Amino acid sequence: SELSKSHQLTRQVSTFSQTENELRGQLNVYVEKFKQVEDTLNNSNDLFLTFRKEMEEMSKKTKRLEKENLNLTRKQEATNKNIFQMAEERSQSQQSIDRLSRENEKLKKLCRAMQSGGYGTADRVAGQDPGYDAVEGGAVYDSGESEYEDDEEYDEDEEGEEYDDDTEEESPEQHPGPESKAFGPPPPPPPQQQQQQAQNGVPNGVGSSRQAAPAAAPQINGRH
Repeated sequence: SELSKSHQLTRQVSTFSQTENELRGQLNVYVEKFKQVEDTLNNSNDLFLTFRKEMEEMSKKTKRLEKENLNLTRKQEATNKNIFQMAEERSQSQQSIDRLSRENEKLKKLCRAMQSGGYGTADRVAGQDPGYDAVEGGAVYDSGESEYEDDEEYDEDEEGEEYDDDTEEESPEQHPGPESKAFGPPPPPPPQQQQQQAQNGVPNGVGSSRQAAPAAAPQINGRH
């Protein structure tokens, strides 16, 4: 009975030894797996830290890009506003150009009409005054007179016309007859002759009156 018990215990001990060896082998496998998991976790931590840093950098870049986007949006709005203003100014400038073009065409037509209407007058005055030169429908004197002298000539013409009107109103009615004698001082010379006398240095009416006085004297003496 004791031998059977010892054999039984020996078998149990060998069984337990095998079980222990198997369990130790499994434990070693689990230890290796745990190490792998630990290494994986460490790598994951490293990756997480790296990812976290990248996320922080990306958040900073995102904020910077948002600011740049806001600035670009403001610049775009300002550019659009300037474009609208430039378009309005361009339309206004185009309207002004069109208006000025129309006015220029009107002035050209007026100048052409004045030139076409001034050719006959220029030819008539050129036949009376040798110093007259018709250029583009206007009177230009070879002596190079200024605009101020032209204004003075215009005033002298008006004064001469007024003087002629006054003399016509004051003179009595003249009856046609075979003989008509001139009485009183001689009339002033025409404007063209006055202009020639002014160019020659002779005062208006002085030289003509002196020259006309001897001619008028025989008529007055003839009356007496």
